[in-house]
Formats: sequence, C-alpha cells, structure tokens
Amino acid sequence: MSGSIRILSYNTQLRSWAMQVGASPGYTIPPVDTSEERATLIADAIVNSPRDYDIVGLCEVFDEDAREILRDRMRGRFPYQLAKADSGYVMYQTPTEIDGYLALLAAYKLVGQPYDVDSGYRLEDSGLMLFSRWPFDTVSTASLSPLDILTCIQLHAPVGPTIPAVNFFPYTDTAGHDGDACKGVAYMRVKRDAFTPPYHVFFSHTQADDDRVEENREARSRQLRVVGDFMAACAGGLPFPEETFFMGDLNVRGEQDSNADHDAEWYTSFDRAGRVLADHAVDLWGRRQCVGAPGLRDPGYSATVRYPPQEQRLDYLFAAASSGLAAQHVMIDYDVADVPPGHPEVSYLSDHRPLAADFASPRPNSTPADPHVAQFPAPPAEPLFRDEDQHLAEGQVKWYRFDTPGTYDFKLRYGGDECEYQVFLDTDMSRPRNQYRKEITELGDKHVLASAPFLVKVSPFSRTGELNFGFQAYKHQGIGPWDAIQIPYGVTIAESFPLAGQALNDDFGSTPWDDSDTKWFRIDGPQIPITRDLQVTLTIDTNGVSSGVSIVRSDAAGAFNLELQEFGLPHYQLDVPLREHDIVYVQVHRQDGMNPGPLDVTITATTDVSILLGGKRGAPRLLCQDETSGWGADDIVLEIFVDGVLLRHISNDEIGDFEQDDVRDLNQWIPDLQPYFDGVIFKVIEMDDTSPDDIGQETLKPRSELDGWNRFAVTKSDDDRTVRGAMSINVDDGMYNAQVSVTTWDEQF
Repeated sequence: MSGSIRILSYNTQLRSWAMQVGASPGYTIPPVDTSEERATLIADAIVNSPRDYDIVGLCEVFDEDAREILRDRMRGRFPYQLAKADSGYVMYQTPTEIDGYLALLAAYKLVGQPYDVDSGYRLEDSGLMLFSRWPFDTVSTASLSPLDILTCIQLHAPVGPTIPAVNFFPYTDTAGHDGDACKGVAYMRVKRDAFTPPYHVFFSHTQADDDRVEENREARSRQLRVVGDFMAACAGGLPFPEETFFMGDLNVRGEQDSNADHDAEWYTSFDRAGRVLADHAVDLWGRRQCVGAPGLRDPGYSATVRYPPQEQRLDYLFAAASSGLAAQHVMIDYDVADVPPGHPEVSYLSDHRPLAADFASPRPNSTPADPHVAQFPAPPAEPLFRDEDQHLAEGQVKWYRFDTPGTYDFKLRYGGDECEYQVFLDTDMSRPRNQYRKEITELGDKHVLASAPFLVKVSPFSRTGELNFGFQAYKHQGIGPWDAIQIPYGVTIAESFPLAGQALNDDFGSTPWDDSDTKWFRIDGPQIPITRDLQVTLTIDTNGVSSGVSIVRSDAAGAFNLELQEFGLPHYQLDVPLREHDIVYVQVHRQDGMNPGPLDVTITATTDVSILLGGKRGAPRLLCQDETSGWGADDIVLEIFVDGVLLRHISNDEIGDFEQDDVRDLNQWIPDLQPYFDGVIFKVIEMDDTSPDDIGQETLKPRSELDGWNRFAVTKSDDDRTVRGAMSINVDDGMYNAQVSVTTWDEQF
C-alpha cells in the first residue's frame, strides 16, 4: 500500500476530574465523569475501524486513567505513540521502550525549535496524543550537552545514540480557562519503510471560544503563527521538502462560503497570503474538497458548541501545498463517533466528531474536487454513461460527478468482487446515500437523488494490489413504468420531452388507454408504519402549454388501474391519498398537435408528513446550553412524544447528568426514520425539583413550519428539503437545545 495513508483527528473530551469540576457553574462534586468508559469505546472503534487508519491524533485527553486505556488498547495497532506532552517533556513509547521521556530542552535542539519559549508550569498537560503504525524516525544525540543528557536521565530516560524524532512546542498566548492547560503543538516524524521519505505529522488543540465566534481570535492567531514557524523548523524549511501534515481542533469556524465575510478568521488564517498555513499548507476540506458554492457545499460540521451557530467546522486536516499525494476523501467518521449497542452507561463519546482523510498516489479523478464529470448522450440515444477499463492500484479511488438530480441505476460492470461504489450528495460528503428501497433493475441498483451535484466514489476493498473495473450509470427518462422517474415528497422534479416530431414512446400495451408520447412518473406510499394515510397534493405545470395527466394506481398483481384523467390544461393540482406500500404512477401526455415544440414539465408532490431523522444521517443531539440554577449538575429525564404518543422515556441513568456545554447523542433512542404529522415534543425534566418551572418542553413543528421559526436556529438547509437546526427548550433559568434533522422524504421511507 505504498503511498496510501489514512489519518484520523479526534477531540475526545476526556477531561480530568479537576477539569470536570471546574467546567460546571455549579461546581459539581463528584463531577460527571465517563472518561474511562468512553476511552475504551473510542480506542476499540479506532483499532477496529474498517477504514484501517495509519496515523491518529487525539486531543483533550486529560484524564490519566483514560490515557492509559488508550495507550494499552491501541498499542497492538499503533505501537509508536507520543503518549503525553507537557511543559518540560514529551513521553513516548515504542515496542521496545515504554514510558520513554525526552526533555524538551533536548528535543528542541535535536528536532526543531523556531525560537526560545518560556512555557511555565500549567495545571494540566497539553491533552495531545499521537499514534502511528509506522516507526518513529530517529535523530542522533551526539550533539547533546551534558546538561541535556542529565535532564533526560532525571526524567528516567537513559539517552542512547539516537532518540525518536518527536517534539512539543508550548504556546504562551492563551485566554481564560485554556491557560490552565499546557496547550501547544506536538510533532512526530515517522518512517514507513526504507524507501519512502519520512512523514512529518503536527497536531494541536488551539485556544477555544467561550461565548461567541472569534471571541479569542487574537490569541489563536498568535498560536497559529507559532504552528507555522514550528512546522518550518521541524520539517526542513519552506516550502516543505517532504510530506507534511497538520491536524487538530483549531477552534476556527470553517466558513469557506464565497459569500462570507473575507475578514473572518478562516480567511485571514488559512486563505490569505502571508501565513504558513495558507502559503505552504492547505486546509483540505475548505480549500480543496468543499469550497462552497459553486463547488461542493458540505460545511463539514464537526463540533457542537453552546453559542450560535451551535454546529461548526472546528476540526482540520492540512497537507503540504507541495504534497505529491492526492487527498482522495476527507470526511467525518460517524462510525468511530457512534456509541455501539450494549453500553447503556454511555450516551455519547465526545462533543466533537472525528475527522478523517484518505491519501494515495494521485491518478486522474482521484479527488472529489477533480471528478470525472458524467456526460450522457443526447436524445434519442439511450441515456447511458459507461466508463470502461479503469485501473486502480494500492488503495486509489475514482470519483464521478453527476450534475442533474433524478432517478438513476448504478452498476459495476466488472471488478465488483474487488471494489465497491458509494453515492454522496455534495452537501454531505461523509454519509453515503442508501439504495432506493433495495430495488434492482437490469441496468443496476436504483438510486433516487433529489439534489445535485452528487458524486459516486469507486474504491477498492483492499489497499494492496491492483484491479480493473467498469462503471455504468443509467438515468431514468420515464418512457414506461419500469423507467418511471421517482417523485420525492416535497421536491420539485423538472423534466422535458424531446423535440416535436420525436415521440418519447409508443402506446403501452398493458394500459387500456392511449399513452403514446407519455412520460411516466412514480410516487410511492411509505414502507414503514404511519398513523394515518398520507394526503398528497400533486402540482403539475407544463410551461403554459396544454397537456394531459393520468393518475394510475398499481395493484398487488401489478395491474394498472386508471383513477383520474384530465386533458387540455397547462396546470393541474390533484389530491392523491397514499397508504403504506402504495405505488401510484403519474402520466404526463403530450398529444400530437397540442404543442409544436418541446414540453417542459415540473411536478411537486406535497404531503402532510414530516420525518425526524435518527441514526447516523440525523445525528440528533441534546445540548445543555445553560445549566439550571442550584448546586451540582442537572439530573434530568428526557421524554419524547410523537403526535402526542410517548416514543421514549429516557431515564437519568441512561442519559446521565448534565453540566453546561454537555452533549448527549440521541441516536439510540430515536429511530432512523420517525414520521410525524403534528409535532414532536421534547420534554426535559429536572429531577432535583419537579416543580413546573423545572419541567421544560418544546414541540418540533412540521417541516413546512420550521423555516423562520424563532425557536429553531437553522444550521444547514439542503436542496432535498432536509433541514438541520437547534430547537430551544427553556427549563427554569436554564436552556437546553435539541439538535435535529427534519426532512419530507427519504429513500428508505
């Protein structure tokens, strides 16, 4: 797997006992602490991840017991570890040396030091840990002075002829409670084999904000300048002569949208000339993969915060601007962040989600920013895209981009035993879309993509060896029921007939009416239980040209039954009831002589159902923005009601006590798809005092009423009618927020 590197950066929120006490305005003693349980789950998820990571950075590891759990459980996979970095030393381990200490005085002289620093003693260490499956590179100790050697020996570290190339540079510019920790930037140089130049890996957790965006911008700016200088000193100057990576929770709000304020911190730190992290290193998410409209638009939210906006991109992966590797995919690893079943004592892993990157030797179309743009032949040719004789080696991937939404069939024509494909909306590059209801046609697996652009990634199962594959995509045109264009609820579908004189199709023999030159659309009833039938309003427009419309219901035997037929209008609004598992076809007719040119059609199916998304796609969370008054943490119970019926009573033992800024994932208590008609009540009960003031609730409105509602702060709104935001819940003098995603349609609904 030469050239293939997979990196993970994760803020774990594993605070020490003292930090947990100080984090709560109520000064909870004993504090809320699940660090050891969460460390176990985090370590196991990383080690067992099918993404097969090579280098991992973990920050906010302040709990010493949690640190030991991470070291022990990750040692088999990652035997080379920078286990701790503090004001005077770094602690490392290798397969032959456990708890090796290196004095910073010596490390500065041997590995890199941009200038003198007086770090001083801090109450906490840096919280940084680095893990590598490959050995540390080494440097000679021949130039160390007797004082340097003595200092290392005093740290119980006998000094041999070489030491690992690891280092740590503390920051002096901090603000608020962050000054209690020895924040800084850690470094390790690793050597994968004798033939590959070493990799330089830097990792940091910079100054946080407390109450508003860019509150501590100046302190962070000075820290990031230190990072740039330290990188240049350790990695051999500028531009970086070898592969160099920088990652971590940088607490800079990623807002790379072209319409944003270009004096904002992200632009001045990472996109404006004059900074090492802009001139010589690249924010792989914000400057390469998802640069915002007109490019890919996923904002990459990785963290939950108490101040607006409550979801932000704070975690970063940089590579050298001179890198010879392709950043094939940067993504949020929701699998590593997920609490596995069978752990009722843990309801979250961290307030952040891990950020991952997959690198390999470059090839054409190996990144989302440089995809193969799929082109379909012009009508009347078959709307089929094929890409044959494609070759992947040593973990390489190929990306395809499709610029038109619609109903598609995808297929690997060959090579499917060695590789797979995944489909991503450009607004979510981390969670692949599902196949449509497991339907398979002769031309491939059916997918319904309600927004565009979207991308398809073909990737090998193994990072070793070579393979060949062929990929095929077919776009439904609506020439018959087998080729019907799916209508997602709430999303407008736009289609066109061919030019006049080019009939779309002939009369379909299984229907007793004339449906030649007719485009077929399809709308399906839900396939999961709902409390009542759906009331669907179909709105059909044909750009001012008269046309005809037929509503056809398919019965259990597959026969077509005509329910309604109208002709002679350019606009129709029709009501169609839908029950579970119903299949209804909508035919739009173009009759000879009715229109001389092409016929453009738009169809929207509006329903009275909304869908609260659970699982990884919805990623629902509860945030304690402000604790209620009184001593100690909030001992809460959460109850969720759907259309007046209790969905789940979540006890305090399950969800745990809350302190200010605490988050809990609600995935395990909310189904992947939870339909509702009237509303979803989130009820927070403070168990210390169950008076009316200590019971707060708010009703999540239907999707059609969320836009502009002042109790719901939108953080993301997508073209497929999916919206994400935070709903405020007042509890006495405290405030909780339910962070949820709501949509009108899902391919599995």
